[in-house]
Amino acid sequence: MPSEQLKFNYFMKSKLLFMALFIGIMAFGQSATDQEVWFKAGMKVDLSEELSLTVSGQYRTSTLSHDRWITEAQFGREINKNWDLGLELRHYMIFDMKGATQGSFHRVRAQFYALQHIDLAKGDLHFRYALQQRAILTGSGNNKFTGRLRMQYDYPIKNFKWDPTLEVELFASGNPNFDRALRLGVGSDSKVAGKKLGVGYFYQRDISNTGTHAHVLQTSIRF
Repeated sequence: MPSEQLKFNYFMKSKLLFMALFIGIMAFGQSATDQEVWFKAGMKVDLSEELSLTVSGQYRTSTLSHDRWITEAQFGREINKNWDLGLELRHYMIFDMKGATQGSFHRVRAQFYALQHIDLAKGDLHFRYALQQRAILTGSGNNKFTGRLRMQYDYPIKNFKWDPTLEVELFASGNPNFDRALRLGVGSDSKVAGKKLGVGYFYQRDISNTGTHAHVLQTSIRF
């Protein structure tokens, strides 16, 4: 093998090792831990050959933050076999049971996203590019604009219905928070008795602040 090729391979291996070490440091360099469990139920309706509507409700429990109920409507449109576009609308009800001021508070969020699908020799690769705006209706917090980039890899296993999906997602928010976060996850879903069941786990690290990260277990059912 030519010396130039050896140098290139060494450079690429060193770069990948550096990236792995950087992600590891970012992901596990904190002490405080939030444990969350998310339960989601929804239903998908095809409005046409290209357009679909998914409505759902999700309850999130947390050890450090407040429990939340989320109502969501998601419109998706298939552009071609490689691209989808979508609009996601959410209403959050926050159950604040800590401190002097307690009660139920409200916020909303709108997200526009584009999904890119890439067929590989082994499995499928998906990229999601999303922009979202959060608005506080009642209670504390700030309005927040956030950009998100997610990469998912679907790994097929022969004669196995629960093929795993691996994902990495980056979050970047604007003024006034300028938050940065990293999410690493694994999950799977499959149809059981005509219903789509899903289960997953992800670790999220706020890389712009120290002292908090989260372990989240997710379950879902879609009719």
